[in-house]
This record gives sequence, C-alpha cells and structure tokens, in this order.
Amino acid sequence: MHLISRPSTSSPSRRFAFAVAAASLLLAPIASVHAALRKFTLNLGYKTVAPDGFSQELILANGVLDYPIVVDSGDDLEITVVNNLKVATSLHWHGLFQRGTPWMDGAGMVTQCPIQPGDTFVYKFSTGANVGTYWWHAHMLAHYTGGLRGPFIIRDKREPFAGQYDVDQTITLTDTFHNTTAFLMDYYFAPGNNAFDPVPESGLINGVGSYDCSRAPRGSKARKYRFRLINTSAESGFLFSIDGHNMTVVEADGVYTTPTVVNALPISSSQRYSIIVDTTGQKVDNYWMRATIDTNLWNPAPTDLNGLNPNVVGVVRYSGAKAVLPSTNATIDNVLNPYTLGELNGRTRDSFPDSWDQELYMTYFIGVDDRNITQATVSIGDNVNESQYKMPSYPTLLDAIAGANYSASANVVPVGNGTYVFLQISNDDPMEHVFHLHGHTFWVLQAGHLLHAPVTTVGLPRRDAIQVPACVGGTGGGGEQGCRRGYVALAIYFDNPGAWLFHCHIEWHMQAGLAFTFVNSEGLSRLARNMPPSVQGKCKKPSTSTPTPTPTPSATRTTSSAKATSTCSKSGYLLRRGGSSGTC
Repeated sequence: MHLISRPSTSSPSRRFAFAVAAASLLLAPIASVHAALRKFTLNLGYKTVAPDGFSQELILANGVLDYPIVVDSGDDLEITVVNNLKVATSLHWHGLFQRGTPWMDGAGMVTQCPIQPGDTFVYKFSTGANVGTYWWHAHMLAHYTGGLRGPFIIRDKREPFAGQYDVDQTITLTDTFHNTTAFLMDYYFAPGNNAFDPVPESGLINGVGSYDCSRAPRGSKARKYRFRLINTSAESGFLFSIDGHNMTVVEADGVYTTPTVVNALPISSSQRYSIIVDTTGQKVDNYWMRATIDTNLWNPAPTDLNGLNPNVVGVVRYSGAKAVLPSTNATIDNVLNPYTLGELNGRTRDSFPDSWDQELYMTYFIGVDDRNITQATVSIGDNVNESQYKMPSYPTLLDAIAGANYSASANVVPVGNGTYVFLQISNDDPMEHVFHLHGHTFWVLQAGHLLHAPVTTVGLPRRDAIQVPACVGGTGGGGEQGCRRGYVALAIYFDNPGAWLFHCHIEWHMQAGLAFTFVNSEGLSRLARNMPPSVQGKCKKPSTSTPTPTPTPSATRTTSSAKATSTCSKSGYLLRRGGSSGTC
C-alpha cells in the first residue's frame, strides 16, 4: 500500500511528515495529564470501513480502528466497556501485570466471564510498575483480528531516554482480512483444511492504506522521533525499516533496552518496540517506510498466498520535499537480533539461582485430529500431556480462588509464589511461533537450534513475547532426523498470584489449542475480597466440583516433554500442518 501525502505548506526544516493514521494522533478524549484516576468508555460495535480500499464490516471501539488509550505511569484506570455486539467478548490489556487485580487481565474464561451482548463491564486497575508501549485487544474467539484492538501507551515520568527525542509517535503494523472473523474460524476448523492458516489480503501501517499527511502532527523543527511500533497482527511478522535511516532501539515490550543501532528490525505478532530516528543532516527527500511481511509463516501454504503483496510501504516525506513517491532503495545489513537485545542495566545469567525451583520442557503439535479437523496440543513434563487447550466452562481464576479442581482442558501448570521457573520451548515446525505470557515478563536465556551452538548474551533480554526459531534443514516433524528444531530457554519469576495464560500469539494457533495456564494460587482467596461480583458475570459453576475431562481426539502424532517422537495415523502417514506427510 502507498501512504500518499500532500506537500507541506510550512517552512522547510529537518522535520518530516510521515504516514500517520488518526488513531496514532491520539485524538480520542483522555483525562488530564495530572489526574490520578483516568476514565474511558469503549463502546463496541460494528462499522463498515475500507482500511485498504476494500469495504468491509469491522468490530471497533467508539467507531475507530486502533482506538488509543494514553495514560501516565502510576495512574488508576476505570474503563467502561459497553458491548453492542451480537456476541460475547472480553478485553485484554496486553503486557500489563495486573498485580493485585488478576481478574482484570481480560482473558475470557481464564480470568473473567465474557461480557454478554448488551451488557457493560468496568475494568478497574492500576498501571502499577508498567511503563512504555502496550496494546489492548479482544481475547475471545479471535475478535481482535476483526478490528477490536488499539494502542495502550503509558508515559513514563522518569523515562531514561526522555531528552533524546522531540516527537513521540505510535505506529501500528497489522494484517487485514476481507472476510469476517467468523468466516475465517469456520475455514480454519473445517474438515480437510489440513491446518492451513488463513492468509491475509494485505498489511496496514497505522490502520490505513492511504493517508493525507497534511493531517500529520507538525512539530517545530523536530530532529529526533520516537516511534512506538506495535504489531497487532493475527499472524504476520514484519521486517521494519526506513530507507536511508538508522534506528536506535530503546524499548521492547515495555522494558527499556540497551540502546542498539540497527537499520531493520523483525517484529512478531503482539511485540512492541520503541525506536529513535535522528533526522539531523538527512537529505530533504521522500523515503520509503517498509514493513515487509514474513511469508515463511505460511510454509507450507497455498502457492498464491491469497494474492498477498508482502511489501507494505508508507511514505516518509521531509518538509520541503516534492510531493512525489520515493525512489529510494532499502539497504538492510544490520538487522536487530531479538535474542541479544539486553535490558537496560538488566540482569546477567550469573545473577540467577544455581538451580531452578521448577524445570519445564514444552513441545507442541499443530496438525489434524482423527476427524481431519485442525488442532494443537501441548506437552509440558508431568503437568500436561498432548492436551488441546479448550476454553473452560468456568473461569480458571475463579476455580483457583475457590480451591476447586480445574477443567482438564485448561492445561493448568501450578507454580509457587516467589519461585524461579525454567521453561524450554522447542519447535519442530518449519515456521516461527511467537509466545506471550500474561501477567509477567521473562528473561531470554538462550535461543537457537537443539544440539547446536545456542545464541547467548551477557545482558539478557526481558520481555513478554518472544519468537521461537523455526525448524530448519527439513520439513519438520522429526526433530534432528527431519530438521534442526528451534528452541528458546526462558527464566520466569512468579511473584504475581493469579491465573496467567501462556500461548502462541498467532491467533489461529491459540484458537486451535496452543496454550496452557500458569496458576499461582498463593493468597488468592484473601486477595479476592476486593474482586467485584461482575467478574463472575453470568457464568454458572458446573454442578459437580470434579470436572469431567474433555476428550481430545487422538492426534496423528505424539510428543513428550523430553523428546519428540512420531507415530503413524490410521492411514499410515504422519499428517502435519498443511498436509505434508512422511511414511511410517
């Protein structure tokens, strides 16, 4: 897509006007900067819009795609959500810890009952220790892929980089589909789909395919820009760059990083980065802003990729430049490595305990079950064995508060409060998977491919979402025999009681069951004295206190926590994502 701008009418300077959607102009009403309590109302409804030129009905908040919420560190929030939709939903405040208010995390049937059509729910929580770049989105049945999402910015009163930029701007990157979320879900789970992920029709920068840059904010001779990049995609990862410009990365997922200069960075679904771009001495001209979609995420995939053009671009136009499209080319030779982007003044490996309170080894499978329907299963040591996550009939958090048994399909992994947990995730799929942890951040200890030299670093990255490298050198499915399995090793410190999802943030895989739930139950019953009754909503606790496990159809392949193994399906073939197979 092209972001077309009008010529600047102001005097020439080194500042530039770039493609910015109304959402990132932060025009939505917000409370006073000095207020301790911020109140917002999100009216959820349907609206026909054409973000990439194709008219379609989306699910929006207050009629706006990418409706922003901007607050300050330490603020208390009351966000009233009015559900005018035909379906129940819930809203998740992605990356916020919700310390002391775990029932406000917003994951449907994990921490609350969904908000029914016609009902209103008030989220009340504090920004607490969170600062930086976040986002909010629906956390029910892939509703956010239909538009129900937006930036959530927490301005830091003590930001270490505050004096290093003149303009603070938000840029959302996303994929968009011309079919409804309900249609895409039916497609994905239709018998015979062979686990093919839906392919988007296009990509968007700031929710638009064309924008009038005369509406962009006009600073006074600004030289340095902070761009807050947020990937709100259902699946797409992007390689972001601006022709002819370096970028200094200073934040990842709400955590300040060691300043790192690059000229391109990969950003997976749900991830956020802040970059500082210095325009001092730059030639007055037009430059391409590029967000190139990683098509390897649909590997294997239909050969035409649904007609998707992965080259999503916008125009960066300096004031005084002619109103023409850029003729610049990309020079990408210094790409950010997310596994070595250390936290600013962060921890090193030798600062952790010599032994872990708990060691977990996670494997997973995405393919088809005996009904030929897409499913994902997870295995984690002795806790979860080849189990498909299914939304329980009663919120997991409420079961934890009551001391009741959990639904078997909630894939619960108990953890102790004040404990360090080591988690290794291995990937034998020929594509990256990005995993997100609710209520916490984690440290990335290692990444790479099993049985091969790992990527390590002295200063450890800390964040809430990380991509697991793809299995390379084969088609996947057999570990070292078929390809070199990718992996990441994480350290998590659990000091926030609640029920916290850990899941693949490729939305289709989450819906297929690629998720499990960490439960830290210490002190929850005491904490719950402050929980509003609306959290339970209209859910009813099942009549029996002992849950009946939901049968999971036997998959065509099994895994264990120690080593992935292959088994034959009834047809004598090992069916995998996209229908690739190997003989038994």
